[in-house]
Amino acid sequence: MNKLKTLEELSISFSEIGSELDVLLLANGDYSAGCCLDYINAIKNNSKHRVTVKNPMAKSRSDKLFLRPYISLKNDSGKSFDIIIIHYSICIIFRNYISLLLRKKIRDFKGLKVVIIQDEYRWINKILKEMVYLNVDCIVSLLDKENINKVYNHPKLKNKLMVSALAGYVSNNWINQEVPKIAERKKHIIYRGNNLPFWLGNGAREKSVLSKKILENFHDKGLNLDVSSNPKDRIYGENWLAFMKSGKCVIGLEGGASIFDFDGSIEKKVRKFQSENPEVTYEKIHREFLSKYEEKIYYRMITPRSFEAIAMKTVQVMYPGKYSGILEPWRHYIPINRDFSNLNEVIEALKNDEFLQKIANQAYSEIIKSENYSEEKLGRGIDSIISSLQVEESCPIINE
Repeated sequence: MNKLKTLEELSISFSEIGSELDVLLLANGDYSAGCCLDYINAIKNNSKHRVTVKNPMAKSRSDKLFLRPYISLKNDSGKSFDIIIIHYSICIIFRNYISLLLRKKIRDFKGLKVVIIQDEYRWINKILKEMVYLNVDCIVSLLDKENINKVYNHPKLKNKLMVSALAGYVSNNWINQEVPKIAERKKHIIYRGNNLPFWLGNGAREKSVLSKKILENFHDKGLNLDVSSNPKDRIYGENWLAFMKSGKCVIGLEGGASIFDFDGSIEKKVRKFQSENPEVTYEKIHREFLSKYEEKIYYRMITPRSFEAIAMKTVQVMYPGKYSGILEPWRHYIPINRDFSNLNEVIEALKNDEFLQKIANQAYSEIIKSENYSEEKLGRGIDSIISSLQVEESCPIINE
């Protein structure tokens, strides 16, 4: 069996162990999602170690020359790194993310190797094979401890450290923002969604149709709505935070997926059928191809968007769920039933600014102000992983 821990468990046991080391964090800081950069910066800015962030995705000749010292896995002073961490923005199975040369260098590297992974429901067998090739020491996953071994069950990953962590933490950039009071906000509901492929199953389908369901059910109810899943309406960067502050409430749901496609066969079959039948409905696809794969592995979690909304004191209206054991309905968010059977109760709450402000303040105090999920927790958690690997595996630190 693998060694299974949560990031919090490791932080309690190993927070003060070990000396300052040189860490190479391979990550794509150009990734469009702000939460991705927040995750990278949380490690870089809060680790006690000397963290060098480098994007191995060279886009030009000058990039390739610039990356040469890191392909040798040495820092600017010519000293070898002690640890390599591969962030989830770098997909280890694709050569445009990690070149063949760098791949071999990582495999031969004698220090510690950690892979942080998300969206674990796809390309699983290929990723497992690559993890074995790279001889990683630790996998940081969004899967909970009860389900990690259902995915990372390769015999050559036996006895590797598996760590269950959150998808993101509370960025310091969100703290102490000037936010308008609920009564000052003109929009009752805001949301920007995404259209996801059918083969990801019901968990992803909920996200794809959420905008449509909100517009259908809340239309003509005396509410100001700003809801869309049109790619043209996407919002990024500082404009996103401004958008988040513009609404009294934001629609949301848990992250994750309900189908795990280990060998890519599910995706392949669905895409082929859709190409031959372009008008086919999701319901037919699900009946014919997907239903037998649903919910075999539990993969639901709170998302960074939830933390972000709470930090902006924007009340969340969400389908009921576990939310990683962090959020409670009617305390931290307003629950809306999947069949919208409690619609009238939710609408009454949406029109009560005093009640919404109470939830917004309560969620902020208990989730953000408590610092239980701060970005420092992530930085210290990564340090604890390094310390744990040093202690439990007696892995030598290589310095040249």
